[in-house]
Amino acid sequence: MNQPQDSAPAGGQPPDPAAGQPGASFGQAGQAQPGTGPESGYGTPASQGYPGYGQTQPYGTPANQPYPSFPEPDSGTPASQGYPGYRQTQPYGTPANQPYPSYPQPGYGQPYQPYGYQMPGKDPALAEWWRRLLARVIDGLILGVVFSPLWIPAWRAFFRQFSAIANRYPGSALNTAAAKNAIATAEGHLVGSIFVVGLLFYVVAFGYDWIQHWAWGQTIGKRALGTKVVKEDGNPALGAGTAAGRAAVYALAPLVPLVGSLFGLVNELWLTWDPRRQCLHDKAAHTVVIKKNYQLSRQQAGAW
Repeated sequence: MNQPQDSAPAGGQPPDPAAGQPGASFGQAGQAQPGTGPESGYGTPASQGYPGYGQTQPYGTPANQPYPSFPEPDSGTPASQGYPGYRQTQPYGTPANQPYPSYPQPGYGQPYQPYGYQMPGKDPALAEWWRRLLARVIDGLILGVVFSPLWIPAWRAFFRQFSAIANRYPGSALNTAAAKNAIATAEGHLVGSIFVVGLLFYVVAFGYDWIQHWAWGQTIGKRALGTKVVKEDGNPALGAGTAAGRAAVYALAPLVPLVGSLFGLVNELWLTWDPRRQCLHDKAAHTVVIKKNYQLSRQQAGAW
């Protein structure tokens, strides 16, 4: 039986390529569905313009050259390279062939901010001399009240002895050698008692200063004046060794005979002309005294 033939194309037209071919079935692998693929201009690549229309060239591009193609940043082009053909403005003072400098971002793991050398003049975060003086006065009053029961017995014993001497040598008899020797003995007992109590006072003052600065960075007086002791690099944790060395220079050095008192005076006055408002015991321990909760903004951390 004869198969029906497809009718010949009329008027010399080329045969329809779809004629005689099996119809497209849905779900076949490798074949795009109608209306699901990207639309292009009927055989014209998307990157080419329509023929017959002039294409405006970018400024500075010769008329016979096509538009430059710009690679995507994730297609093998380093992110630090700019697109070709465009001039990148360099910051002031940067050579033309160098990229923009990178600035460190503050975050975890950054060093502590040091105090004293980041701004011209004296750092406003540093505690003023009057704050430190009043804090020491408060701490001294506390220690004085604690030790007052120890001072009273020594003086009471001295006055009791002197009264006994006066009763033994009435009137002009106090000018005799025996009366003077008795008075000198009573005075010696008083000086000895005062020395023992004073030595104990400085030992307790050392412990008072050491333990509180080790634990909290503050004594009671510093809490009242809103100041705190930190390391020069800004680290708020002093540690036992640093706090002990600072307290020893402050509290125990004045016990040295002859020069101890002079050192104690110079130690306290040193902060009035020091650029970081440090006393000598601060310099020995590499610490500074700052106003608590004072936040000083800086561009970046720097080494002292």
